[in-house]
Amino acid sequence: MTSTQGARTYSLTRTVAVDRLEGTDTTRARRAVSADQDFVADLHALEFAATYATAQHLIHDPGLFTYVVERDGAPIGYASGHVAEDGRGHLDFMAVAPDARGVGDGRVLLAATVAAIFGEADLDELRLSVEEHRKPAIRFYEKHGFTRVDPA
Repeated sequence: MTSTQGARTYSLTRTVAVDRLEGTDTTRARRAVSADQDFVADLHALEFAATYATAQHLIHDPGLFTYVVERDGAPIGYASGHVAEDGRGHLDFMAVAPDARGVGDGRVLLAATVAAIFGEADLDELRLSVEEHRKPAIRFYEKHGFTRVDPA
């Protein structure tokens, strides 16, 4: 997700990510596959209706790290990020199904996706943008170590 009007930019350093997310059991998170496309498309349309990205792009672009978290063998959330040409890491999208929120699955998904992005390159930080009206998402990111920064 790129920074837009009405959006806040947040940063997570590698050190803080290790401190806040290390030890999270990420076994229920996995790289998204073609069979996840309908789930990702539906949740993506619900949460990011006016976005440029499609589920097919998120799942099949080799430059993206798109992960799914499951509960009882069914996907309930996804996240996607990348390392840009300038060497910056970005968490582009993250969503958990509304009826599956509040029990820790987002943390599992965040930990797996952030680990993959940091693992791809020698990054010191990654960034994300979140719309100002998404107060629960902002609280979630801040709880997990993201701090607000001025847009670059």
